[in-house]
Amino acid sequence: MNQHIHELDPEDHGAKLGIDAESDPQIVEMMHQLEHWRDVDKGWGDYHTVKNLAMALNVEASEVADIFKWSKEGDPVTDQERAHAAEELADVMIYSFYMCSRLGLDPLKIMQAKHKINQGRQWPED
Repeated sequence: MNQHIHELDPEDHGAKLGIDAESDPQIVEMMHQLEHWRDVDKGWGDYHTVKNLAMALNVEASEVADIFKWSKEGDPVTDQERAHAAEELADVMIYSFYMCSRLGLDPLKIMQAKHKINQGRQWPED
């Protein structure tokens, strides 16, 4: 694993990556809905530490991989696989949003910042 960390907001050391007045209202609302369901409706907030969320995110990502583990390269994706992948990807994104919430990060802003970095990167296979 590459341990090189790209600082996503080097000028402000991450200050511009949090939820604020410039955050997409739909992202903010989704985060609030997820947090309310988790903390108020289910009472799971105490269990959703950053460490536990990281572990849960890994499990959900593994469930995405599990859908396709015996597929051959070039096999078409079935409607059932697509539907299952959508459900598991939703879980991955929900746990990602939960982690962003705990870390005080805006998911859209961090993706945009990382995409900008990736556009300027070179990989060995390039």
